[in-house]
Amino acid sequence: MKQYGIVSPSIIEELAEIVGSEYLIGASSIPGKYGYDAGTQSGRHYLPEVVVYPADTRDVAAVIKVANRERIPVTPRGGGTGLAGGAVAVYGGILLDLGRMNRIMHINKSEKYLIAQSSVPTIEIQQTAYQQGLLYAGDPCSSDECVIGGNIATNAGGNLAVKYGVTADQIYELEIVTAQGEIVTLGGHLKKNSTGYGLVKIFAGSEGTLGIITRATLKLQPLAPIIVNYVAVFADLAAALAAVTAILDKKVPDIISLELMDRGTVFALERYRKELLLQGHKGDALIIQIEAQDQAELQIKYKLLTQILGTVEHIAFFETDGTRIWQARRMWGKANQAEKPVSVSEDIVVPVHSVLPFIESFQTFIASAGFEFRIAGHAGDGNLHLRIMPNRVALTEWEDALVEFRKKLYQEVYRLGGRLSGEHGIGLKRKAHLAGLIDPVELTLMKAMKQAFDPNNILNPGKIFDLD
Repeated sequence: MKQYGIVSPSIIEELAEIVGSEYLIGASSIPGKYGYDAGTQSGRHYLPEVVVYPADTRDVAAVIKVANRERIPVTPRGGGTGLAGGAVAVYGGILLDLGRMNRIMHINKSEKYLIAQSSVPTIEIQQTAYQQGLLYAGDPCSSDECVIGGNIATNAGGNLAVKYGVTADQIYELEIVTAQGEIVTLGGHLKKNSTGYGLVKIFAGSEGTLGIITRATLKLQPLAPIIVNYVAVFADLAAALAAVTAILDKKVPDIISLELMDRGTVFALERYRKELLLQGHKGDALIIQIEAQDQAELQIKYKLLTQILGTVEHIAFFETDGTRIWQARRMWGKANQAEKPVSVSEDIVVPVHSVLPFIESFQTFIASAGFEFRIAGHAGDGNLHLRIMPNRVALTEWEDALVEFRKKLYQEVYRLGGRLSGEHGIGLKRKAHLAGLIDPVELTLMKAMKQAFDPNNILNPGKIFDLD
């Protein structure tokens, strides 16, 4: 482990001069919430030595210059909603809470872009765009709570990725503070750009290990006049995934979302919300969201969907209230947690054509281990969110059984051409697993990049991989 400097009283004074003493919390007063994020609350907690609240990019740059000079680790934090332990201060040091940097600075309706500071809530960006008749297509399921900087840092995907792609696909420009405390703007408000390395895409998904994201210029899309939500219900997951394959193979135009919820998740949500979601039908469900420019176009697409589903055995297919069904989908974790508090979550991604064979293997592994599972995943892009619960396994044996289960699970994911995380990131939570799965050459390249950008390893150390 790299030897880091400590946050001495003189450093505290220097940081207070930068952000103001009222925007700094010393070690003895730091709230416990800073020791974990949404994905690590039940595990070990890591408190920083000081929390600072910069007002703007210049404050961030000044703090980073001090940290780099003194070799003090810096952990950036946005909404704290991450699910991989990316915003916890593993080595103490400075926790950089970017919460004050929460303004939408500009929106241009005619050129379809929006400029936001890093801690603007994602839902605020979505709503601001909507009010202008536009769409911000980044739509992670935690959009009610997460912030745009965190979305970029993990390259969040979400419900609209089937048509619009992930967060990296929504970015024109990024303002970054480097590990040396320099401020740089990457990218450009351009339709195409082949001017050197694509650094915007490198920072999207870098989890705060290469630089601090302080501002983003985001692409907006025209908002379709008609957006309709359907639910298809199936007797089993195999039939549901056969429907996904058929819909994608037929290239139904303007499919926005293909979201899978297994029956256990649907039942848990119905109990949690005290309402029926499938009109009384029982089965595994697929949420299908589609855009259209007018009713005639919608009818053509609806007819095509019904024809495709006619080739797959299903229980029901009906239009549903979008607000209600998506509110439920976003609550899947809370509903399952309420009933099954002991669980672990996974964020695997496989090629879309491999989702069905993966699910078949997964169910075999689950049965063999004696576990129980829940699924709510972006089936249209191969990203599956899994919750695994002990079921018949005694809690005294759960952790050991989980080690063997994960080994089989991840080996199958990689055998099928998949990867460990589709959108939540590696962070602290998946770091040890990644080390055993990643191609050593790829890991060497990543480490070389980290050392080039951050030679003193002060930016979010202990995440994704270890340099030592």
